[in-house]
Amino acid sequence: MKTIALEQLPQEVAQLFETAQTERVLITRNGLPFAQMVALENKDQEDLQLETSPEFWQMIEDRRREQSTVSLEEFMAELDVEEKRDAAGNGAAVKDQTTQTP
Repeated sequence: MKTIALEQLPQEVAQLFETAQTERVLITRNGLPFAQMVALENKDQEDLQLETSPEFWQMIEDRRREQSTVSLEEFMAELDVEEKRDAAGNGAAVKDQTTQTP
């Protein structure tokens, strides 16, 4: 991805980007929609890289195809065990205090 500082753009183009922070700006070519400028509110460099990463989206697609799931209760119990282990500070496994059904 190419990066350019706003200050390097001509003033009229820079103003369009400023406008795009509060409303979408449609750019046309030969009277037809060509591009759209939108603000990247609450985005960081990692977000932008992941959004355009084919490997990332393949990983998401593969995960969505998996049939195995974990219930919220199972996840919360596992998280609780990990938090107790981290609190113990020695990395030793802490016995799970939750009730588990076979």
